[in-house]
Amino acid sequence: MIKTKKFQLTQKEYFSFIIRILLKKRWWLFAFMWFLTIAILFKDEKDSSDTFLIVFSILYPLVILFQYWRLAYSKENKIIYKERQYEIFSDRIIAYMGEISEGTIDNQNFIKVFELKDLYLLYISKGQCFYFPKRIFESHEDENWFRNEVFLKIKNK
Repeated sequence: MIKTKKFQLTQKEYFSFIIRILLKKRWWLFAFMWFLTIAILFKDEKDSSDTFLIVFSILYPLVILFQYWRLAYSKENKIIYKERQYEIFSDRIIAYMGEISEGTIDNQNFIKVFELKDLYLLYISKGQCFYFPKRIFESHEDENWFRNEVFLKIKNK
């Protein structure tokens, strides 16, 4: 069993990690759009559909970025930014949020995991996850234990 440090996500951190997840999953779409835009720009004769594709390829990523920014900075998502702490066992995780809220989830209820450079995500549904910034572990040994006993076991099931 390990216990994490108390931590709190900032709006900037949350925005950063949801954008990185989007880019990790959909990089090919944005690359294809930009490749198409560059190809059209070097084309000699352009028609109205070419102009539409160029404008769409520029505006679509900006609209997506704005939507995620609104999500991250919305006042309706205050719960995401509450201080929390976890007790992690090899078969369950106990989450403490604030001073009065506590919840337990069995590791078998996680459906998938995702890792970024500085963050572990454990999903309990398509849109809900537990996030574990790597900075919250007391030591490198605690992080390795979590990775081996929880994260990789869920990933490999």
